[in-house]
Amino acid sequence: MLQTMQHSAADTEKATVYQLANGNHTNGDITKVRSPTEAVRKRNMLVKKFCNRRCILTSSGLLLAASGTFFLLFFPIIFQDILQEELKLRPGSRSYDSWVSPPFPLAMDVYFFNWTNPEDITNHSTKPILEELGPYRFIEHPTKVDIEWHDANATVSYRKKSLYYFDEEGSNGTLDDVISSINIVAVSAAKRSKYWGYLKQKGVSVGLHVYEQKINVVKTAGELLFDGYEDNMVLMGKHMFDADEVPFDRVGWFYTRNNSADLIGHYNIHTGAEDIGMLGKMGEWNYQPRTNFFEGNCGMLNGSAGEFFPPGLSKQRPIELFTPDMCRSLPLDFEEEVTIHGQKAYKYSGDRRAIDNGTLYPETACFSAGEIVPSGVLNISSCRFGTPVFVSFPHYYGADPFYLDQVEGLSPSKDKHQFYMSLEPTTSVPLDVAARLQLNIMIEPYENINIFSEVPRVFLPVLWFEQHVLMPAELAGEIGQALTIPSIVRCCGIVMVVFGVVMLLWVPLGRLFHRRRCVAGTTIGIKEQAALNGVCSFNLATEKGLLASSEKTNGKTTPATAIVLVDKLLEKPEKQPLADSAQTSPDEPESAPLIDGRNVTIINS
Repeated sequence: MLQTMQHSAADTEKATVYQLANGNHTNGDITKVRSPTEAVRKRNMLVKKFCNRRCILTSSGLLLAASGTFFLLFFPIIFQDILQEELKLRPGSRSYDSWVSPPFPLAMDVYFFNWTNPEDITNHSTKPILEELGPYRFIEHPTKVDIEWHDANATVSYRKKSLYYFDEEGSNGTLDDVISSINIVAVSAAKRSKYWGYLKQKGVSVGLHVYEQKINVVKTAGELLFDGYEDNMVLMGKHMFDADEVPFDRVGWFYTRNNSADLIGHYNIHTGAEDIGMLGKMGEWNYQPRTNFFEGNCGMLNGSAGEFFPPGLSKQRPIELFTPDMCRSLPLDFEEEVTIHGQKAYKYSGDRRAIDNGTLYPETACFSAGEIVPSGVLNISSCRFGTPVFVSFPHYYGADPFYLDQVEGLSPSKDKHQFYMSLEPTTSVPLDVAARLQLNIMIEPYENINIFSEVPRVFLPVLWFEQHVLMPAELAGEIGQALTIPSIVRCCGIVMVVFGVVMLLWVPLGRLFHRRRCVAGTTIGIKEQAALNGVCSFNLATEKGLLASSEKTNGKTTPATAIVLVDKLLEKPEKQPLADSAQTSPDEPESAPLIDGRNVTIINS
């Protein structure tokens, strides 16, 4: 009986709404009905709003997700291409101006070893006593001249010219300081006659006596460095020998270096335009693809000229630096990771392999140039016009103890005397460079030359120099900021993908949430059900908006559409509890939800 009454009431309500939907109603049956034109407009607005929101969310989500995925997958490759283009050496590139002329001055510190007891050189029980003087600091302003680009093999040729200015404030001493040092003219003359016959050697001995040559000279620091000093024996040698054998008219370790573009030779290096892995590598030096001062692999032009290195460093692969003062390449092995101005860098340093002459590493035997000596010094006499010059690290750092035992006054230290380069691993840009080398003269006995007849074989340090270049913090910061771009783009890509997925799932998740609320509403009372029907009906109306719009004919909604909507709105569970009649007024009309864009009030009969 009760169920029959409920079904009858429901049928009555459906019939009433059916009549309303078809326009078959009277004023007595309806309290309030919206006009058809206003209802259609409201419905179209709801449909349009719903479609616009869904379309915007879907398209925006797809765009964000696709863009984020693109950045995650392809931006690292794009960034590497951009970085390589910026690193290539060419006119107008970012690195060109700083390559032609560095944006900050360079400092070169020179330390002399004052030989305090030269008169005891023939006393084999007494070692040479050395006193370190300096530093004598010079500010260098280098520039590239005679620049020629060769597009055929992607190389550039140039010469390097530097201006040096004495920095009195940064120096510990003046250029007028008097220093006792080895007489390089006498040593060179004796060394040249080593394999001559007896008569020629005696002729050299007589010449040294005539020109009052001693085993040492006492000159000022300025004369020993850039100014040079006159020597009568040198002037005689220029008349007796070819110009290539005696190229200078004065004697000085750095004579003719100041404001000269010829001393360190003609360079040809790769620009990296065709192969970024060749960036900065030596192509030719003095118009030759190798040097003639060393045999075999030792004469090859390996490594960089010192200003550019191929990007992408490896801890397992050493870097090589060509040094014109040694006429050879110097290998530097990875030592450790360091931090410079907040930037990570790989530190490569010169170890025993770098200054070995075949004693420890057989592959370096070709650097001995005929002089078999313990490891730690490099024979560059062929590069210095026959003068017995041997290069080592300052204070014989890393060398065999044999050399330290020969003299007094040396104290090697890693912090002060190590040769190293610290490079940013991605770009291979040098951040901190300390080029430190020491010049030593080998003194040995010559039986037929009087002033050297009784001397022991000694490697006597003369001076050592240091060029320590630390990139300014602002320039290092610019490199760091550029290298953070991939990380920033990666984070942005992840955020874009997440937001894109959320936007794509927003509409389906919202619909699912509202449907669950509608299902959950079946367990509450009739009044709560009626209130919930309003929410559900709004969702159903928006879901059916497109369908209603497609079935609409001549501005009217078809009965089929209305019936479907009514069935959805008035659908009740099979076991709906009976409402308490005492709580509900029979004369109070029930408010139906929004139906197909129109608000109506249903009168129960």
